[in-house]
Amino acid sequence: MTKTPRDTEFKNILIATDFSDLSGEAFTYSLSIAKKYGARLHILHIVDTAAHAAGFYLPHLSFEKIGKDMTDAAEKMLSKHYIRELHGFDNYDCTVLSGAPHEEIVKYGSTHEIDLVVMGCFGRTGIDRIVFGSTTERVMRALHCPVLAISPE
Repeated sequence: MTKTPRDTEFKNILIATDFSDLSGEAFTYSLSIAKKYGARLHILHIVDTAAHAAGFYLPHLSFEKIGKDMTDAAEKMLSKHYIRELHGFDNYDCTVLSGAPHEEIVKYGSTHEIDLVVMGCFGRTGIDRIVFGSTTERVMRALHCPVLAISPE
């Protein structure tokens, strides 16, 4: 039997954030949907270590230290930007991971039985899209659940 949108129950909703304004809008959508369905909200940020490590070399600093500092900063930002916005909603998890964003989002979605992913979509164009692709597009292709892409106005 094929599920129709009316049959869908969202039990686990994932908001993948990069702390941009658009991610803030995506968070608002995800929280609203989580409240409506009584779903668990998974708030996820990926520290893109591949992009940072490939761009420079600092022999006096270890990448492990930089990665740890970036993870700590991301955890503080999650608290600052999102946790205080939950206003009594306590059915959530906050997670910070390191790696390639699309790969980590797909892994998280697969291992946590995510029913819906909500994320901002910047819509890269031209050579950037050819070279880097879109994180949202890659997630949509790899996960077997709906992805709600929030685009700029």
